[in-house]
Amino acid sequence: MAHSYPSEIKLSHRYNKLIRIGKSYKPYADELASRDRSTYTNIDGRVLDKPIQVYRMWYRFLQLAIELEEQEVQLVVRMQSVKLKKPKKDAWGKLRHSEMKPIKAKVKVNRRAYAQWDLDIVRATSFDHWWNGAFAKEVSPHKQLFYPDVSVSVMKDKSEWDEHKHYSYFKVDNRRRVNDIVADFRRELMEGGSRKVSSTSEYQITGNPNINTLINRYNALILQLTTTLKDKEMLASKFFRPTQRGMGEVDTQGEGAYTYSGSEGRAMRDLMLPAKTTLLSVCDGYFVNNPTKKYL
Repeated sequence: MAHSYPSEIKLSHRYNKLIRIGKSYKPYADELASRDRSTYTNIDGRVLDKPIQVYRMWYRFLQLAIELEEQEVQLVVRMQSVKLKKPKKDAWGKLRHSEMKPIKAKVKVNRRAYAQWDLDIVRATSFDHWWNGAFAKEVSPHKQLFYPDVSVSVMKDKSEWDEHKHYSYFKVDNRRRVNDIVADFRRELMEGGSRKVSSTSEYQITGNPNINTLINRYNALILQLTTTLKDKEMLASKFFRPTQRGMGEVDTQGEGAYTYSGSEGRAMRDLMLPAKTTLLSVCDGYFVNNPTKKYL
């Protein structure tokens, strides 16, 4: 089954390519996958909601979406049975009253959702330059879009009181030691019992995506769209990283191998369906999934 129309696409943008497995000494490199909270911190010390590698993959999927839109690509999101006006015989001579037809979705990026991303430079700008800014390339930094709002601010006047349920107000005795004040704050917040933790950044990531899983889905999508390889050949191409659900035997160096159960077709399907969902969600301004819409 074709995954797109046209079924084979040639990608020419510089950054739309397979992410290879390899060692990197760059901090927060694509190859690193960690749930260590320290990886949530950017180089300037501010804390992100997710590890920075996850934001890197959002950017990579967006770069891919931009080029696919330029080529007027449509993704096949599902197959649907359609009743035939006139029954016809299939290749085996059996009379068919319906046939399966692909339901397609255009790859179209919502410009309004990315109004602050400077989309005109995304296609030809690396994530690092876009994130941190590049003076020589006249690229402004965009990392500020992803920092959550500060959780503590000083109210200097009674008029600044906000009745919104998201906020709590405390009186602080500045004569106490800082450690004592922090301990009292922690106790009060924990005893409240009604707190619901959620992101306050403008561009939020849903769920807790694993970087290796995201890379595997991205690579599967690239391979399916740009090659005529069989599923078995793709899975044997060493572009897929070990994940919790696809971890093979661990060798003496502590590295795993990507494995799967069942057929190669089922294994690739388990990568492609969420990859398509993520790409279409990114088009609408969400990552990893659109919480308001289903595509498949």
